[in-house]
Amino acid sequence: MKLDPKYFNTFLAICFVIAAGLIVFFTLSNRSSEHKAFQERMFEQDSLRIVTWNKVQTDDSLRISDFKGKFVVVDFWGNWSKASLRSHRQLAKVKQQYSDSIAVIAAAVGLQKDEAINYIQENQFPFNFVAGSKQFSEFQIPGLPAQLVYNPKGQLESIFMGYSDKGQYDSLKTIISDGR
Repeated sequence: MKLDPKYFNTFLAICFVIAAGLIVFFTLSNRSSEHKAFQERMFEQDSLRIVTWNKVQTDDSLRISDFKGKFVVVDFWGNWSKASLRSHRQLAKVKQQYSDSIAVIAAAVGLQKDEAINYIQENQFPFNFVAGSKQFSEFQIPGLPAQLVYNPKGQLESIFMGYSDKGQYDSLKTIISDGR
C-alpha cells in the first residue's frame, strides 16, 4: 500500500487523534479500576481504624476510636491539590452543620510540617490535622482527595474518591442524618 504524500499529514493527524483517544480511554479505565480495587480492599480489611495518627501542630496523637459516638471522616489531602482545598471548604460546612455528630481527621500527604502548618493557619478549617503520608502509601490510596467515612461504631461506612462537586457532600450529610 502506498500513501500519496499529499495525504500524509492528514493520515498522521488521524493516527494521532486515535492514539490520544485510546490513551485517555485506558487511563480513565485504569483509574476507575484502581479506585474500585482500593474500596474493595478497604471494606474487606479495614485496619486504618486502628492506626495512631501523629498530629501536625503538637506532639500528641489520635485514633479514630478517640471519637466514639461520632462519624469520623479521614480525609487525605495535599496543599498542591486544588480539589483538596475545594473539598475542605465543603467538608468544613458539613462539620459546622453537624458539629456534635462528626469529627474530621485531615491527613496531610507529601507535605513538610511547616507547609502543613502554613495551610492550617491560612485556612482555619475545624479539623484535626495529622501527618498522613505513611498511611497514604501503606494503604495504597489511589489519589487525592480521598475520604473514608466511619460510623459512630467505628466501622467503615463509605469512601469518597476525588472531588466531583458539592453533591458528594450531600451524600455525606445523608449518611450522618440517617445514622444519628
